[in-house]
Amino acid sequence: MRTKRSLAWVVAAGVASLIAVAPAGHAQKARDHVWEKPVLVSDTLAHRETSLAIDPTDTSHLFVCDPSGVPNTPYNQSYFHASSDAGKHWNFMRVETSLTDSRTYTYEGGDCDVAFDAAGTMYSADTWLGDLSIGHSRDKGKTWAGTALSGTSPMVDRPWLVGGPPGTLYASYQDLQCCTPSAIWFTKSTNYGSSFSPAVPVTTFAGQAPSTVPQGPDGAYTWEGNFVVSSKGQDVYLVYTRRQTSGAAGDSGPETVWVAASHDGGTTFNSHLVASMPGPASYLYPSIGMDGAGGLHVVFSSARGKKDHPIWYSYSTDKANHWTKPIPIMTGVAGYSPWVAGGANGGEAAVAWYGSPDPKATDSTESDWYFYTARISHKAGKVRISAAGATTKTPIFHGKQYIPEFEMVRLDPQGNIHIGMSAYRTEDHKTGWAIYYQRQKLH
Repeated sequence: MRTKRSLAWVVAAGVASLIAVAPAGHAQKARDHVWEKPVLVSDTLAHRETSLAIDPTDTSHLFVCDPSGVPNTPYNQSYFHASSDAGKHWNFMRVETSLTDSRTYTYEGGDCDVAFDAAGTMYSADTWLGDLSIGHSRDKGKTWAGTALSGTSPMVDRPWLVGGPPGTLYASYQDLQCCTPSAIWFTKSTNYGSSFSPAVPVTTFAGQAPSTVPQGPDGAYTWEGNFVVSSKGQDVYLVYTRRQTSGAAGDSGPETVWVAASHDGGTTFNSHLVASMPGPASYLYPSIGMDGAGGLHVVFSSARGKKDHPIWYSYSTDKANHWTKPIPIMTGVAGYSPWVAGGANGGEAAVAWYGSPDPKATDSTESDWYFYTARISHKAGKVRISAAGATTKTPIFHGKQYIPEFEMVRLDPQGNIHIGMSAYRTEDHKTGWAIYYQRQKLH
C-alpha cells in the first residue's frame, strides 16, 4: 500500500500514433442503459486499491479485496469480499480459517490481490511485515489453507496473481522500495499454492540514483504493474514504469514504460520499451492485458503539459517486441488509476479508470469524479475506441479526491464488462474509502 504521492506535472509534448484512430473527445457519458447501477460493496472495510476476480466456472461468483493496512490486528488480514449472485450482494470473507495455517499468526493487511484458476479455485494474496501470504479455497470460500512464506524476499510489496490450469497459480511482487536493494520477482505454484518455485528477478534496482544505475532497461524501475500469462504458461508479460531522473519515485520528471517478457515460462525475462514520456507515466501503476489471439494491450496515465491528463493506450502483436505509439483514449479530461483487460477475440480489450471531466483535476482540486470505461477493437490495422465515457450520470464523488492507486476491469466470456473500483466517500457525516462493483451488459 502506498502513501499519497504529490502530483507534479511537467510540460509534455504530444505523442502521435502509428495506428489510425479517432480517440474519444470530452467526457461524454457512456450509454447509461447498458450499465447496471453501482453496487456498494463496503464503505467500512475498504481502501484505495480494489482487486476483482471472476470465477471462470461460474460468472455469478465474484471475489474482491482491498488492503487494510498492516498489521491488521482486528481481522488478521486485508478486506476480502465475495458475491454469489452476480454482484448484487456482497459478504466479508475470512480467508484464514484454520489454526494450522501459518497465515493466522502473521497479521497481514498490506497489499492484496485475488484470482481464480481454471477449476474455480479461489486464491488470495496478502502481505505482512515479513513476507507474502497466499491462500486457496476449493469450496468457494468455506474453508481455506495457505502459507505465510510464499516469497523469496523478506520485504514484499504489491503482489499480483494470475490463475492458470487447475492447481496452478502465478505470482509477482516487488521488494519494498523503502528498503533497498529492490527488485521485481516472479514465481509460480502447481500445487494450489502449497509451495512455490524459487522467485526469479524480473527487473532489478540496486538502490542507487538512476544516473548511477548500470545502463539497460532493467534498472531503476518506478512501479510494478500487473502481468499476464498465455494459456499454455510459456509466455509471461509484466508491465512497469522506469523513472529517468533522480528524486522520489515517479513524483516528477520523465518516465518510460516497459514490458518484461518471458518465453520460457518465467525462467528468464527481457524488457521492451513501450513508451518514453516527458513526464510521469503512471498514477500509480501501468496495466497490461492479453487478448485471445495473444495481442498485448498496455495503458498508463500521463499529463499532456497543462492541457489535460489522459489515459494512454498502446498495442503489440509480436509478443511485446514492438509497440504502437501511445494514443489518448479520451482528451480534454483527467484520468488516473487505469486498468486494461484483453477480450476473447484478437484486438479486443476493455479499459477502466477513475477520472474527472475537469482536465486539470488533481487530488487537491474540488472536482466531480466518475468511473470511466472504454472498449477497444482493432480491424485492418486501425484501432477503434468506442463507448468511452462515465458509467453514471451523476458523479461517484465530488470534492478533493484521494486518488485510488488502481481500478480494475474484467471481461467475462460473454464480453460483459465488470469493474471493481475504489472511491473516496463522504456521506452521512462519514468520510473514508468505499468499494464499488458495477457491470455493463452487452445488448
